[in-house]
Amino acid sequence: MNPVDLSVVLLHDKMVDKTGSPITSSVTLIDIHDLARSSSTYGARNVFISHPSATMRRLARTLQHHWEGEFGSSYNPNRKEALAIVEVVSDLDEAIQKIDLRTGKLPTLIATSARGGERRVSFKQTRERLRDGKPYLLMLGTGWGMSRELLDRADLILEPIQGPTQYNHLSVRSACAIMLDRLLAPRTTEEH
Repeated sequence: MNPVDLSVVLLHDKMVDKTGSPITSSVTLIDIHDLARSSSTYGARNVFISHPSATMRRLARTLQHHWEGEFGSSYNPNRKEALAIVEVVSDLDEAIQKIDLRTGKLPTLIATSARGGERRVSFKQTRERLRDGKPYLLMLGTGWGMSRELLDRADLILEPIQGPTQYNHLSVRSACAIMLDRLLAPRTTEEH
């Protein structure tokens, strides 16, 4: 098992739209699949799917139960294994509470943003911090990103993912996989 205690939470409430107005986004089933698969591959402890709507939480649980049930688990056992680390919660505080109950410690909150700004920490710095044995929670946003309220709750804010071009608008699924690779994948001494 991975000695790093990193969990992921996909947030849908207290997001912003492209004009900066507050929104609550919808659950997207492919996000649940892909975050579970990436997180299982890299050894994240949990993937929390957070939504304030009971209907959206029920939809997420229906998907999870489908792949854990008789047909889904026999059709694609790997999907069942990946979705086993998914927990559906109503908000960020419930995810924090579940980590606290599991570890006896409040997790360090790591926010993510495609935008630069102050308080950004590098992937390398964060990777080094993750080795301290404490629990961490990687906060992922939907829509056009997290509200200032959520960013202000974070203990750390990761630097944006930047490719060789100016274009920077990854899906949350792609961004999550890249972040987990940079934070958790084994590195050789030649890599930074």
